[in-house]
Amino acid sequence: MKVALIQCPAFGIDRPPIALAYLAGSLRKEGHQADIYDLNIDLYSKTEEKNKKFWDFDYIFQWSDQKYFYDIGLLSDAHFKNWAREIAWNKPDIIGFSVQSSSLLSSLTLAKYLKNILPSNLIIFGGPLTSTYGEIEHVYSLFGIKDGHIPESSVIDVVVLGEGEETLNEVLKRSEKKESLQGCLGAISFENREIIKNDARPLIKDIDGIVFPDFKGFPDSYKSKKRLPFLGSRGCIRSCIFCDDCKMWQHYRSRSTQNMIEEIKLRRSQGIEFLEFNDLLINGDLSQLLKLCQLLIKEKIGIYWGGSAAVRPDMNLKLLKKMKKAGCVYLNFGIESGSAKVLKEMNKGFSLQAAEKNIKDTYKAGIQVCTNWIVGFPTETDDDFIDTLKFIKRNRKFLKSGLMVNSFILKANSFLYNNTEKYNIEFDDSGNWFCPENRNTRSERERRFRLFNEFASLGGFEIAHKTILEVPHFAR
Repeated sequence: MKVALIQCPAFGIDRPPIALAYLAGSLRKEGHQADIYDLNIDLYSKTEEKNKKFWDFDYIFQWSDQKYFYDIGLLSDAHFKNWAREIAWNKPDIIGFSVQSSSLLSSLTLAKYLKNILPSNLIIFGGPLTSTYGEIEHVYSLFGIKDGHIPESSVIDVVVLGEGEETLNEVLKRSEKKESLQGCLGAISFENREIIKNDARPLIKDIDGIVFPDFKGFPDSYKSKKRLPFLGSRGCIRSCIFCDDCKMWQHYRSRSTQNMIEEIKLRRSQGIEFLEFNDLLINGDLSQLLKLCQLLIKEKIGIYWGGSAAVRPDMNLKLLKKMKKAGCVYLNFGIESGSAKVLKEMNKGFSLQAAEKNIKDTYKAGIQVCTNWIVGFPTETDDDFIDTLKFIKRNRKFLKSGLMVNSFILKANSFLYNNTEKYNIEFDDSGNWFCPENRNTRSERERRFRLFNEFASLGGFEIAHKTILEVPHFAR
C-alpha cells in the first residue's frame, strides 16, 4: 500500500523527525511505499526571515492559536489547500500524521482538506499527543469526542496509541483486506460513527528487532546538513512527577551495543558527522554506555554525538573521559531546580551534591555541559527559586556554556496533573493553574522566568531565552 507520512507545523527545523523515519523504515520492510511530507520544514524554508523566529522554543505554545498565524500571513488556507493537493496527487491509500501539541491544529486542518479530496482514505493520527491508554478521555477531548459521541465534523478514522511500528502495519494489513479494526491492539478506530477501543499493544520487548529509521525521501532543507537524530533506548529509569513520557514508554529498554554500532556505521557511511541522541537519557545503562564508547574508540568510526543525561552519582570522571574520547561533545542534564526540597518533591532521584559532581566531572572531561531548569514548580517558593540561582552562581564555571529554562507546564498525562489536590493546585476561570499557598500564579511564574533570564544575562551565560528585567540583589 502507499502511505503518506506527514509532519505538520510546528516542529523542529534542525534535523528530520525521527518518528517518521522509524515508521517509514518499518513500512518499507513490509513492502509498503512510504512517502514523506515534512510540511513543517517546507513552511519554514519558504517563510520570510522576519517570521522564522516562530520556530524558536519561545513560541512553541503560540502554535495553539492558529488564527494568530493566519492574521500575520505566515499560514493561510492556501497553504493547506496546496499541501492537500500535493499529497492527493500522489494517490496515497493511507494518510498518517505524527502529532505534537504544537502541530495539532495544523494537522486537524490539513486532515479536513484531505478528507474533502479523498473521502474514502483512512486518516490516522499518532505521536506524543496520543501516547498512552492511561488518558483515553484526554485523547478523545483532542478530537472533540464527548460522552462517546463522535462529532459530525470529525475526519480522523484511527488513533494509534503508544509505539506505532507494529500497530500501523497491522492497520494497513486489515485495511488492505477491508477488515474491521476490532481487536487491533494499540488502535482506536471510528467506524460507522462508533468508537472501537481496543486493548493496549504490549511494548516491543526486543528493540534490536526494530528496523533502523529510514531517512530516504526526506527534504534536504534542514538547518543541520550532516546531523541526524539517533535513538539508543526507549523509556527512562526515573519517574519525575511532572513528566508524561513515562506513561508512554512505561519502562526503560536499551538497544544492544552491537545494534547501535551497526546503525552508527551506516550513518557514517552516509556522510553523517554528528548524531543527536533523542533518548530521554543517554546514560540509563552505564555499562552499556561504556561498551558503546569502547567500540566507537576501537573501530575508529569517527563520529560526534551528544544527548540528554540524568544526574547519577555512579557516573564518574573515568567514564566521562571515555565518552569524550569516543566522540561525545555535550551532555544536557535535567537538573531543574537548585532546591533540595523541590528536587525531592519532583521525585528527581538525585541530590544537589550528585548534580554538582556530575557537572564538574563532565566539564573536567572536556564535554560541554548544558542544563535544563524549571521555574514555577507548584511547590516552589521564592526561597526555592533563589536557591536555584545560587546553585547556578556557585557552579558558574561549569555551566556557562548553555542554560535552558522553562516556566513550569502542567502536562495532562503526568502524575502531578492526576493528583492536583495533593499538591494544592487549583484552576482559575481561564484554565490557568495556581497554588494559593505559595502565591504560585501564572504572573508569578512569568516573573521568575524573567528574573532567571536577567540573572543569566548579567552572568554571561549562554541561554536560549532572554528577557531583561530586574535581578535579585545577590547576583549583581
